[in-house]
Amino acid sequence: MEAIVITPAPLQVKTLTGTVSQLASGQGAIAGLKKGDLVQLSYAAGGGVAGAAGAGAAPASVQLVGATLVGTLKEVAADKTWLIVRSRLPGQPDNEVNVPLQADAPFWPLVAAMRPGDGVAAVYRGVDGVNRIRMLEWQYQPVPRWQRWLSLSGAAGLLFLMALLLTGFHPARLILGVDNRYSTSQLQTVLWFWVVISAYMALVFHRMASAGWSYVGGVDIPSNLLILSGVSVLTFTGAKLISRSKAADADAPRPQAAAAPRPADLVQDNARRTDLGDFQMVVITALAVLIYAVSTVEFMERIEFRRVVTMPDVDATLLAIFTLGQAAYLGKKAAGEGPAGN
Repeated sequence: MEAIVITPAPLQVKTLTGTVSQLASGQGAIAGLKKGDLVQLSYAAGGGVAGAAGAGAAPASVQLVGATLVGTLKEVAADKTWLIVRSRLPGQPDNEVNVPLQADAPFWPLVAAMRPGDGVAAVYRGVDGVNRIRMLEWQYQPVPRWQRWLSLSGAAGLLFLMALLLTGFHPARLILGVDNRYSTSQLQTVLWFWVVISAYMALVFHRMASAGWSYVGGVDIPSNLLILSGVSVLTFTGAKLISRSKAADADAPRPQAAAAPRPADLVQDNARRTDLGDFQMVVITALAVLIYAVSTVEFMERIEFRRVVTMPDVDATLLAIFTLGQAAYLGKKAAGEGPAGN
């Protein structure tokens, strides 16, 4: 059985499938082993490996057959069968070596997803002078949930502080229409922009904190998230175009500006009647923002040392609901009477 050494004394190992076991063994059988070594454990008839809770039978032999290599991916062969990892020599941190590793077919999809500069960890075994990969993954840093929520909240708070400063300490102006009423289309744009940029800032922060300054940036936006963000902007733009078109109509009635904005403006029309289209868009926007915030926090549970990562995407159902809600809002606005500020 092949296993990775976790601690040499007492001998605790982890199989390539992730099972952790502590083995009873004499000191002579494990002399010279160190954490990260790949060993071949052989047992006499009737021997075995106990679970992590107890000690198992002593292996008949413990043979060093490979090691764990942690470093930076330098080069990947075009056919994905070879990769070269740059690493530092044990005990000589100033000296770097390039280690070639051969990848068999099961690893090709993973190798194809890796890029030069990624931090990787590979368990390999020497066979006839060739280092054959037995396990391969990106290096990663786990992040506690409270830290993830703190970073997302901190990024959102920083954006709010910028809004305070840029609006003269009146951030509500960002969602105020020309008729002195709060605008539903502006609210959904502001909220969605707020959560997406906060998520980006939090993710970049954790990449820097975990892997260093060389991992600043390199965050892509997935297709559904890009579409949803585009729909949000188009709704805002479309609402303004419809309002201006109606304002230019000489026959259209001119609504009076409100004496003061009210939160109820977000779900009411110019006649102060509750509007289903406005209410629907407020609810859908709030739902989308909440779901994406939670998705971002869960996504940052494990920060992988990858040169390029993709932000968490939105599912097709949420995208469809959001798009239909925006379309219904624009439809009712185009069909409504008079220029509206919402």
